[in-house]
Amino acid sequence: MKIGLDFDGVLSDCGKLKSYAANKLYGLYIPPEKFKKEIVIGGGHLTAEQYHNLQKMIYGTREMGLLMEPVGGMFEAISQLLAWGHTILIVTSRGQAELEIAKEWSVKQGLALDFIGVGCSVSKATACVGLDVYIDDDLDKLEPLVGIVEHRFLFSWDYNSHLDEGTIAERIGSWVEFCKTIESL
Repeated sequence: MKIGLDFDGVLSDCGKLKSYAANKLYGLYIPPEKFKKEIVIGGGHLTAEQYHNLQKMIYGTREMGLLMEPVGGMFEAISQLLAWGHTILIVTSRGQAELEIAKEWSVKQGLALDFIGVGCSVSKATACVGLDVYIDDDLDKLEPLVGIVEHRFLFSWDYNSHLDEGTIAERIGSWVEFCKTIESL
């Protein structure tokens, strides 16, 4: 199968880094598990401009971007998926400069994967044509893939646990669960 993976929130856990950056930039502590745009802006913790500046720092600054931690279980799962003969493609909303940092992070982690960066606020639909599976932590990114990618999965975090994935995607709680699901398809 051809498996597509989002980068931020699926391969890399940027919540801790966002929490650190919010403290460094604005003197605010926002728990990593609550660090989603809708939550921090909607809750009045940060303005849209502050959130944008924080994102620029996290994703667009090499020094910060390379500090991201991998999502638990990701290394073992990707190794297993590749050993089973699946093809893996990273499809991310990062723009070119941010994409290069993600690629460098992946190489430093020992991952040799192919990437497509579609850019911020651009649908991933065209980039996902031909994929059998796609997993993202953002339900809004999965919705346009209905009818394009047969098997869509929402990687579950505290910040998206309140969302009803309905028929858009199946919720997956871990990399181990994802591998078991892929094995059963």
